[in-house]
This record gives sequence, structure tokens and C-alpha cells, in this order.
Amino acid sequence: MTDPSDDFAGNCADIPGSSAAVDGRHTLAVIGAVDPVLLDLVDLSLAGQDSVVIRAGLHFGADDEAEIGQADDDDLVRLVSHSSADGFDDEPVTLDVPMPYTCPTCSLREVLAAVAQDRAAQEPGGTTVILLPAAIELAHLLPGLAEELAGTGVRLAGAAHVLDATTALDELLEHRLLAAFPGDSRCTGAVHLTNLGYADVVLALGRDEDPAGADLIEHLRPHDALLLPGLDAPLLEILSGLTHDAAASLSRIHPATTSAWGGPDEHGVWTLDLSASLPFHPGRLRALVVDLAGQGLCARGCFWLPSRPGRVCTWEVAGGAVSVGDAGTWVEVPAAPLGACDDAAREPRCHLVVTGVGDEEMREQVRRAFARILLRPEEMAQALAWIGADDGLGDWFGQKSQEG
Repeated sequence: MTDPSDDFAGNCADIPGSSAAVDGRHTLAVIGAVDPVLLDLVDLSLAGQDSVVIRAGLHFGADDEAEIGQADDDDLVRLVSHSSADGFDDEPVTLDVPMPYTCPTCSLREVLAAVAQDRAAQEPGGTTVILLPAAIELAHLLPGLAEELAGTGVRLAGAAHVLDATTALDELLEHRLLAAFPGDSRCTGAVHLTNLGYADVVLALGRDEDPAGADLIEHLRPHDALLLPGLDAPLLEILSGLTHDAAASLSRIHPATTSAWGGPDEHGVWTLDLSASLPFHPGRLRALVVDLAGQGLCARGCFWLPSRPGRVCTWEVAGGAVSVGDAGTWVEVPAAPLGACDDAAREPRCHLVVTGVGDEEMREQVRRAFARILLRPEEMAQALAWIGADDGLGDWFGQKSQEG
């Protein structure tokens, strides 16, 4: 496999540079969105500012039916730059790099690491802004990118997620499939939920036009992430002034360390913070899963089962889809966000953060389902009998039993 940096040698020199300097290292900021039109708007807004803006895209071979894992020689990461300190150039510089891996995000990460270091060699004190391909999940891209850039002449600055408040209700709460690349079965809500929790900066457009959508974004945004209300905000200045902390961002969205951030309730948006030390009853969880997931909700959290006492079971609801999984053992839970108790985060518990809009009955349905699914105190006395037993949830976790 060739090093993507070889493809950039002599090519990135064609991209006009900038002169911004922060600490002597080159500054790399990253901006993502689900809707590519929003990235177009950001691209235009950054034209003429003291940075080089590179638009990244994923382009796949002629066989649209190809599945991930079956790489095509024509699969490319395409980098386009027509926005710099000199303004918006009608004749952009374009560079195509063959995907080094079958995984699109892995390929993008390696290519961006190479181009960042190439830009740093050209302009050590400069700034590069990467506009990511639509629907890239920051949590899957940036921790690895941060590792690759550690000890280099590149400082990974802030990461932003852009969304439109006027479409937030539909994109977060309704089931809208993405199909951003071959084999992609994600929905818009899942990507928004992840990126809102992970990003250092949230750029929310159209807040005045849809107050309920704006409030929903507030409820799903960590309060230590910055919220910008529109394209007239100093986005480049803010991102450049930050240094991305991947561990802190991951802790905000980890099922065992996430928090109920809450927000304004004037337009019917609400958040439930449900917590208990008792485990879920496997049979009642399966029977009441529809009631717990609700309809038109977003949720994230963790739970534990008497049949899997050492495992962190994960719960996520977004875009009308429910996802259940396994996040390892409780002792492996990462450090909690600043101000939270690490010891509490590593204790088995059920903790779900659920957000919805209006529909008071739906809120009470979820609250009742959570309480009903919990093991009763008298059942807890017999919890040891569950260990090693078939809990009927093997199809959810991909195996019949997992002992901690």
C-alpha cells in the first residue's frame, strides 16, 4: 500500500496558503454535517479568511451495488480547495487519492493525516480547515486522527458539527436513511446524535425560524460545547482557538458516562434522566422494548442484566431506530467527564437519557416502562440464578451469554 503523503508531494503546493499562526504549529480544524448543502454554505462563509479550506469527498467506483469490504480500484478520497485567504477561486485545485482501505472513514483518516502534515511542511504557522464528506461520524474519525498527528507539526484544533434547526426535528426523530456510501444503513438521527455529543462546537442555523428545533439541539448538545447561532459567527477564530481533546469528547457520548444536558422547555422539548442501581429483567426488557424506545425520541445510555453482570450494555435511540450493544466491562469504562465521579461511572447501573418533543403521554410511557423492566427487590435475591442462563437476548448481542 502506498503512503497517501506520496500523492500530496508537490500537489498541495498548488493550494494558496495562509499566514495565521497560533503556537508555531500548523492548525487543523474539522467541520462536519449530514447535509452537504450546509457544508457548501460554510465553504462560502470561510472564503477570504486567513486559512486554506479543503473540501473532502468520498467517491466510489462504477459499481454502486458494491458492499463495504469489497474495495474498487476507482474508490477515491477527493480533496478540493477553492477557498483561501485570497477569496473564492472559480478554478479549484482538485486532488484524487485512492482509498488505502476498504473502510471509508479509515481511508479518510489516513489521507487527512498526510495532507495535514504536508500543509504543515509548506506553512508551519498556517491554518487548514477540512470540510468532511457528508455524514462522517466525528467519533470514528478524530480520535485516530489525533493519534496520527501527535508529535507532528500539526495541532488538531476544534471540531464542529453543522445542522439546520428547521430540519432538526425530522432528521433526529424520524427514520431517514443516509446511504452515504455503499453498504451504509445508518439514519440521519444516529449521525446527528453522535456528532452533537462529540463536537467541540455546534453551528445551528435557522434557530429563529424553528424554536422547537433549536431547543432540541440545545438538549442534545453538551453544555461544555460551544453553540454558534449562524454563519455570521466567528467560526474560524473559535475553532482555531481550541485544541481538540478526543478523550473528553468520547466520554461525553460513552453510554456509561453520558449526561442529561437538558435545555429550554418553552417549546415542548423535554429530557428524562432515568437511573437505577437495579438491573433490567431480560424477559421484561424484550417484552417492553417498544414502550421503552418510544416513538419520535432520542436516547442514549447504559444498562446491565443479571445474566451479564460484568458487561456494559448500551442503549441508543435515534431516527426511529433502536440500537443495543456491548461496550465491554464496567472496569473498562473511560474516565468520566470533568465534574463527574469516575467510581460511580464504573458501578453497574441502568442509566438512560431520553429526549423528546411534546407528547406528554410518550414521556410517561417511557418512564413507566423503565420502572417496570427493572428487577424487583425480591427478584434480585434470585439474581445469581441468571448467571450462565440463556436470557433470550442472544440475537441482540450476537452471543448467548457474556459473563463479566
